[in-house]
Amino acid sequence: MALKDLGLKQVYDSAECDLIGDLIVPLLSNSEDYLRGVGFFTSGWLHSASRGIVELIENEGKARIVTSPVLQKEDWEALKLGDQAGRDLTLLRVLREQVKNLKDSLEEDSLNALAWMIADELMEIIFAIPRDLGPGDYHDKVAVFSDKEGDRVAIHGSFNDSIKGSLNGEAFSVFKSWEPGQLGYVNRHEARLQKLWNGGNNQFLVFTIPDAIRAEFVKLRTLNRPYTLPKSEPKTPNVELCCKVPLRGYQQEAIHNWLEANCKGVLEMATGTGKTITALAAGVNRFDKLGKIAVLILVPYLHLLEQWKRECEGFGFRPLLCSSQHDNWTRELQSRIQDFRLGVSSNICVLVTHKTSATERFAKLVRKLPGEGSMIIADEMHGLGAQSLRTSLPRHVSMRLGLSATPRRWFDPSGTEVLFDYFGETCFEYSLGDAIGEFLTPYNYTPMLLNLNEEEIDRYEDLSRRIAKLSKSRIIEPIYPDEEIKKLMIKRAAIVACAEVKLPRLLDILSDLRAQLSIKNETVRDTLVYCAPGTWREVLEELSGMGFRCHKFVHEVPLKKREQVLRQFENGEIQVLIAVHCLDEGVDIPSTRRAFFLSSTSNPREFVQRRGRILRKAYGKRNANVYDFMIVPRIEDADLRRDVDLSLLRREMPRFVEFSSSALNEFEARAEVRPVLDAYEMLDLLDKKPWDVYHELTQTIEKK
Repeated sequence: MALKDLGLKQVYDSAECDLIGDLIVPLLSNSEDYLRGVGFFTSGWLHSASRGIVELIENEGKARIVTSPVLQKEDWEALKLGDQAGRDLTLLRVLREQVKNLKDSLEEDSLNALAWMIADELMEIIFAIPRDLGPGDYHDKVAVFSDKEGDRVAIHGSFNDSIKGSLNGEAFSVFKSWEPGQLGYVNRHEARLQKLWNGGNNQFLVFTIPDAIRAEFVKLRTLNRPYTLPKSEPKTPNVELCCKVPLRGYQQEAIHNWLEANCKGVLEMATGTGKTITALAAGVNRFDKLGKIAVLILVPYLHLLEQWKRECEGFGFRPLLCSSQHDNWTRELQSRIQDFRLGVSSNICVLVTHKTSATERFAKLVRKLPGEGSMIIADEMHGLGAQSLRTSLPRHVSMRLGLSATPRRWFDPSGTEVLFDYFGETCFEYSLGDAIGEFLTPYNYTPMLLNLNEEEIDRYEDLSRRIAKLSKSRIIEPIYPDEEIKKLMIKRAAIVACAEVKLPRLLDILSDLRAQLSIKNETVRDTLVYCAPGTWREVLEELSGMGFRCHKFVHEVPLKKREQVLRQFENGEIQVLIAVHCLDEGVDIPSTRRAFFLSSTSNPREFVQRRGRILRKAYGKRNANVYDFMIVPRIEDADLRRDVDLSLLRREMPRFVEFSSSALNEFEARAEVRPVLDAYEMLDLLDKKPWDVYHELTQTIEKK
């Protein structure tokens, strides 16, 4: 049965029903994810809710609970035992022997069952304490249940997860994601719980069980109630669209600059600095001013539609998703546009992929929107400069906002010109260097200097010779290659990207890392490996053979499966994620702590986006680590193939300069490559970032 089939009431009152038996147990039994924030938690509650807990686990689900560190002594001992058993296989076997039947143990021996579920990661508990370490406690009572159909239920009330809680006069309000008008409540409760869980709450810090053991801040519960009842909050007026997220100073500045530019411009903001929130807040600003708005949001990939959808709903929008994977969007879009034009609705929000936005079917409908009340938001707007996607930019829409950390197209000046002509110039810039430390995670950068083998060098040299010959006949360097030269350049780049030496070096590093972490009773996890196209299967096979829990994240993984994979990666069920291009843009995986770049791309848009994937902040994440597998010439061969060797250095060094310049260990990284550059008398490459090289080359061509 799904959550939608439970026939849930809007309010459950203990004076009229059994809160656990009539509400909590059915919700748990039909869910695959349970996220709970509660002031007090005891193992006695597990006894009452045992049937629901068992069926949640049988659904391959998991319970996540954030609570105050005010516990009964027996429960605290059980939690510590479970944490220890998670690292001690002998102790875990003893626990499992004692808990042969989870249902019986939950009813008869809740403490052992609690410890076992903690050890087996079926239940995860973290503690919330005030950031100012004051006398108050975390005292919320909220939960979100999610089922396999994607439906969610949020409950909010006064009930604690304890035996006493079931005896008090209590009540729950129930919000269902499928009911009109209730989705916003579900999203808001889930968003604030997720934010607290991930350490982003401004009032409370969160700690895992090991953190709590070390810090010794857990308070054992007394007979007296250690808190005062909270005052009821005044009801807020119901508004159609609003910005519920407090904007940071630079986000407010970005919106101000865009408004000053007559609502046209580009926000050139580093990955992870909140471009999505800023853009939607700008849309709400225009709605407040105009009283109505039609927002068209263009995103590059299918998986970003759902990500943007959640953010839009948090602002009060009711987005319509348009793509090849969504049926009947044409009729629905036509209806919504008609309602907007007639004044029946005051706002429209449309989420569409770049590809679908460039179709005549979509463009024809969009042309019916009034230009003055419409706004286009282009996520990763650099992609829309491609020849096949330029028709996705409706000329009559007056308000235009482009978003990208890298808005200029690599060696495509005409495409770049089209974009800036349409959106206007960059009106706000917030670089990665500005964001690191405060909003992004600092990182260490390790250049792995590797060499091609003799066969690869010969093939690289042959292709370079053919490229040079064709280029010379056209009297220019191959900066803007024709199709014949481009094919040769792609083949040459593949030699570097797929160099044979890379995989063995990766296996050695991960083997050493596993040995180092095992000394601390830790395991390798939160790790990304970026591969060249065509190589990920071999990487997956080798790492799996070493015993790592790995999963691919490539184009052939279905959209629904991707979200599950990312959740498993975040909670450690998957240790290593192996990707090609699907993680380049927009995917949020803040738990990532290290990344191996095996694919040696020279396009800054790609490698800057990839670096951004691992710099998002997460609880307990102090820094990240980037391993860059660079192909460089051998120092001893400096006089043998100078032209070929210089070609390799010019290809790899701009990426090195970009990565090292913002790293914690910038000067140590520079010391690694200096001997190679010195041997080839190319030390000037230490100061040339990708766009510096680009401008030098284009200026050379213009002079010719």
